[in-house]
Amino acid sequence: EATREKFEREKAKGLKPRAIRAMIVGIPNVGKSTLINKLANRAIAQTGNKPGVTKQQQWIKVGKSLQLLDTPGILWPKFEDQTIGKKLSLTGAIKDSIVHLDEVALYGLSFLIEHDYEGLTTHYAINVEPDADPIDWFDAIGRKRGLIQKGNEVDYEAVIELIINDIRNAKIGTYCFDLYRQFQEVNHNG
Repeated sequence: EATREKFEREKAKGLKPRAIRAMIVGIPNVGKSTLINKLANRAIAQTGNKPGVTKQQQWIKVGKSLQLLDTPGILWPKFEDQTIGKKLSLTGAIKDSIVHLDEVALYGLSFLIEHDYEGLTTHYAINVEPDADPIDWFDAIGRKRGLIQKGNEVDYEAVIELIINDIRNAKIGTYCFDLYRQFQEVNHNG
């Protein structure tokens, strides 16, 4: 609609119509390249379930009249609130090597205890009180899943990895970490 006049002028002059060009922009690991592949009906843009797969900008032809610019994910250079980093890490939008995974898992666990206690306890088949110490939750999950080291000790690193991966892969449920209460109210009230 916005460029129709320009295209009509070019057509009237006998010029070959140019393809529409659009840019796909977003945070890392949200499916920008996957969207382009779907629109192109072929796997032309490299994808992966981790941030940083797209390393540089690339124009991709989607039919005769459309070109899309696949871009690497973009983020703020610095987070003032560490909670933002934890949320982004739980969604797989930032690399694990730049965050403290124990803090990310604790944040995710606390979120699930508050917002989906039943889903959490059902998924891991455990019975832990909501106000229990986080280490009790880690112990229960680790023992139930057999994540035990020598000396019958829970492998906390494995539990941390399990919790984060289960959240990222929607094995417990699907969640919106921002404005959750508002989303929940809209969802329940129609």
